[in-house]
Amino acid sequence: MAVLLRGLRVGRALRGVCSVPASTSHQCNAVRRCLHRAALLRLQEDSKSDQASSSSSSSSSYHQHYQAHSSEPDPAAAAPEEESPKPNTSYADQAGEESEDYETEEQLQSRILTAALDFVPQHGWSVEAISAAAEALGLSSASAGMFTNGAGDLILHFIAQCNAQLTESLAEEHNQVQLGQAEPKETAQFLRDTVEARLRMLIPYIDTWPQAMSILLLPHNIPDSLKHLSTLIDDIWYYAGDRSTDVSGFSKSKSPSPTFLLSPFHEHLPSVRPASAQLNWYTRRAALTGIFNTTELVMLQDSSPDFQGTWAFLDNRIQDMMNMANTAKQLKNLTGVNQRR
Repeated sequence: MAVLLRGLRVGRALRGVCSVPASTSHQCNAVRRCLHRAALLRLQEDSKSDQASSSSSSSSSYHQHYQAHSSEPDPAAAAPEEESPKPNTSYADQAGEESEDYETEEQLQSRILTAALDFVPQHGWSVEAISAAAEALGLSSASAGMFTNGAGDLILHFIAQCNAQLTESLAEEHNQVQLGQAEPKETAQFLRDTVEARLRMLIPYIDTWPQAMSILLLPHNIPDSLKHLSTLIDDIWYYAGDRSTDVSGFSKSKSPSPTFLLSPFHEHLPSVRPASAQLNWYTRRAALTGIFNTTELVMLQDSSPDFQGTWAFLDNRIQDMMNMANTAKQLKNLTGVNQRR
């Protein structure tokens, strides 16, 4: 608009110049051309200044608009900030404290040995079974080097695992009897069922168990093998009712009843005194150890369905032990009669 006003003013000035007399027409033409050029230059300068001002105003308004939009929070960008991942605490922190997901070396070894039991039918009780288990767990086969005793560690781990499962089962059965949810068993039946349950754990590995027994007879494996066997026999007698801590089985009994009770299922009958109670601490454990070992050897040679021959042999040996206890009782009574005479 301002450019148009300036153009009108220049046009009026040119008309005034054109209205001068004819005598001065030559000079007037020259002046008119100069004014015309000056007017054109002025119009060009004014148009450039107007364009510059309009472009600056538009750029400033765009800048303000961009700042207004940029100041608004972006919900897509804010979401990841709100759901930031938690720090990984699978390992020890700076203070050296272990987290819940941390796996110790003993736990890793136990996990590898447990997985190696699945490869025993294929590789036997060997380091190859341990290496195959490590690879199945996504570890290097060199992890078998963690076990200095090799196959001995695998066999001892299996025995300890079976003993722990049996002890847990006996504890659960004892609790059910105490709560009245199950009937108590006679001592002979309790011992028979317990030994059978433990030997049945060998059935999945019965073909390779002779190899395991030969490895356990190596001098460096004998102490741990005997330790596991004695622990097994102690647990069986404990849940059979033997709470004694000395060789006699009577003077330091943990049972509140003054009469030794072989089975905890008979604690509500203090007058019950099983015949096997006449055997002392060592005799009971030695007898049951012999029964367990001989039945295990019979089981390796048994080809009857479901090892029925083995369980019949076990029944006979348990009965022999009970008869031996009865004989000891009769001898003790006879000795007492002779002393009174």
